[in-house]
Amino acid sequence: MTADIHALTGAYALNAIPEAERAEFERHLADCEACAQEVRELQATATRLGEAAHEPPPPELKAAVLARIAEVRQLPPLDDLSALRERKQQLRAAPLATKLFGIAAAVLLVVAVSLGVLLVRNTNQLDSTQQQAAAVSELLSATDAKVVTGTTTSGINGTVVVSRERGQVLLLAGNVPSAPSGKTYQVWLMGDGAPRSIGLISPDDAGHATLLDTSGVGAADNVGVTVEPTGGSQAPSNDVVMQMALPA
Repeated sequence: MTADIHALTGAYALNAIPEAERAEFERHLADCEACAQEVRELQATATRLGEAAHEPPPPELKAAVLARIAEVRQLPPLDDLSALRERKQQLRAAPLATKLFGIAAAVLLVVAVSLGVLLVRNTNQLDSTQQQAAAVSELLSATDAKVVTGTTTSGINGTVVVSRERGQVLLLAGNVPSAPSGKTYQVWLMGDGAPRSIGLISPDDAGHATLLDTSGVGAADNVGVTVEPTGGSQAPSNDVVMQMALPA
């Protein structure tokens, strides 16, 4: 491995690198606390993405899968281990660009599963959901992606992923109570001139809320959530329910 070993934290967090490289990367983790911390944060973020859209599968899903099994043709067994060894050698020799493509694909799989429930609820949202999944995948695979987590005194917890190079911010909030009647939650980027709204969030029944913004981060150094009248406000009120510093 080269200096680009630091770019493999996302692939390792999602079990998307070959065993030989996994062992070498784990030796690297023992000596690199920055990578170890990033792996922990990316694993936690992937878990929260799944929890944000968790929903029990429909009862008919099992029957449908079992019915399809009979129609799926199995791959033939390998005659010997030579093909497997050859494939491993190809993976070890693969250029970094190929490996990073695998990272993005693995992240996209996590995001697709997390957002898949939206497709079940409303097939008309297919295009926008696919675009959001691709954007989240791009953000999590960015080489400068940074993660920060925190919890407010009221119990609301948040995870923020930011890539300043890509101009993207992802907010994952948990334990968020329903907004008061006639009110909504509005998210702001702060620290770059006047606070700038990046959207509204509405928690689900489990108190989870997610917002992805791709309009640019600029010099913002904070992300905040306030309670505003339905439809949002031009400027944030003093009713701040969460505020977190953005990673530099």
